[in-house]
Amino acid sequence: MEEIVEFWFVVSQIVAISVPIALGWCLHKLGVLDDRFDAGLSRLVLNVALPCSIVASIDGNANLPGAGTLVGLMAATAVVYIVGLAVAFALTAFTRAPRGEAPSYRFAIAFGNCGFVGLPVISAILGNEALLYVAISLIPANIAMFGIGPALFSQGADEGSGGAGSLAARSAPSPARRLRTMLSSLKTPTFFASLLVLVLALLGITDLGVAGDSIGIIGQAATPLALLVTGSSIARYRPLEMVGNLRAYIAAAGRLLIVPALSFAALLLFPLEPFLRAVIVLDNAMPVATAGVLFCLQAGGDAKPMAQATFLSVVGSVLTIPAVTMLVGAS
Repeated sequence: MEEIVEFWFVVSQIVAISVPIALGWCLHKLGVLDDRFDAGLSRLVLNVALPCSIVASIDGNANLPGAGTLVGLMAATAVVYIVGLAVAFALTAFTRAPRGEAPSYRFAIAFGNCGFVGLPVISAILGNEALLYVAISLIPANIAMFGIGPALFSQGADEGSGGAGSLAARSAPSPARRLRTMLSSLKTPTFFASLLVLVLALLGITDLGVAGDSIGIIGQAATPLALLVTGSSIARYRPLEMVGNLRAYIAAAGRLLIVPALSFAALLLFPLEPFLRAVIVLDNAMPVATAGVLFCLQAGGDAKPMAQATFLSVVGSVLTIPAVTMLVGAS
């Protein structure tokens, strides 16, 4: 009986999150929101609201973790991304995806929307105290996505270019240049806010005074705005066009179910508290990271498979996140 009550509590949290997403979809269809407004609102959320919510997560936090816990959290998150990449390559090989589409499916399976969607969703399920741990886990997550993600599409472009592949390979960026590109990609307010939280946590600083109160007020806008933009972005796609690709379904299932399940199994080997394990697994149960479409376009690839996997993962996550939450016992 207790398990049933817990399950419906989790479902109620997901429904509460889904309503603003549905509202964003309706507002886009009614013309209240459009692509230009979404772009501006996304920049506002990513560059202002989310960083503020991350920094505010440490303000007044009486249960500050020790340095060992923080290092363990980051190490465990790195292991989870190794698991995700292994699943991504295995599933893509299993589906015999065409060379031009394989990078999209690999990225979709390996990388979730940990920041833009993960922060508000986990906050709604686990409470605001979870934001501190999510912010710390974003550091290795950002390094993995912005460091490895573009390379997946660059490799796919070389493989799929036939005879031109040799020329592309000869002119491929050097490791040093790729490292500089990766480091440049990390220059985001969300990443720096995560680093700031890590430094403050290591120093034991939890009282930010009036500045913390102001930052917290701004950060409160992150959740509703992020969910509205998510719903509006879904409205750009024609549903019938987005649901006809079997490989996209497999990629979405890998992202939403297989990666979280195997990550949970891998994290059992770490001496982590159940709450921290729940944070990491839930953060890796989020829909496909929207950066995948940008990486695909930059590499000159076909973004349709990437958009299909992203769309299916957003829709499917409404059902899978409660299931993953029950798996980790996070309700």
